Amino acid sequence: MQERGSTGADQAAPPLFREAQRFRMWMFWVPIAIVTFVIWWQFTEQIIRSNPQGSQPIPDWAAWVLAIVFGLGFPAFAVVVRVFTEVRPGWLSVGLYPFSTACIDLAEIENAEVREYSAMREFGGWGIRTGRSGKCYSAYGTQGVQLWLKGDKRILIGTQKVDELAAALRTAGVNVR
Repeated sequence: MQERGSTGADQAAPPLFREAQRFRMWMFWVPIAIVTFVIWWQFTEQIIRSNPQGSQPIPDWAAWVLAIVFGLGFPAFAVVVRVFTEVRPGWLSVGLYPFSTACIDLAEIENAEVREYSAMREFGGWGIRTGRSGKCYSAYGTQGVQLWLKGDKRILIGTQKVDELAAALRTAGVNVR
């Protein structure tokens, strides 16, 4: 498995499979909503209503910075972040956009299996996680494809299109049980 960006050669062949999953669990959205609400309440009180809160209120410039970073940037980031999977002839790319992408040479995959999983029990949550079942890329749900790579590495890819991902891997020459 290697970290790499997309090159022209990677983009030449059309993808056999492509999926982008957004985080949908309340455990992801509730903290974002709470932080955003508190920041906008504080901004409204201090800047709009000229009623700074607390015995030592923050400076107005800090209220502006917090409103921009956490009132706008934090929720915008939450909307943008997603787990993506793409299968192309010879490669499987999986990652957490806009962060890292792992590209796996399909020749490195010894076999694969469709299975159910529990992101919380097996990996401690969603996103890019490591647990007793290896590494996991998951946004939500309980269906995935477990990959066994050479060198005894395991990767689980959570997907809402488990049959399509398995079929694309088979088409690309991976032994999928």
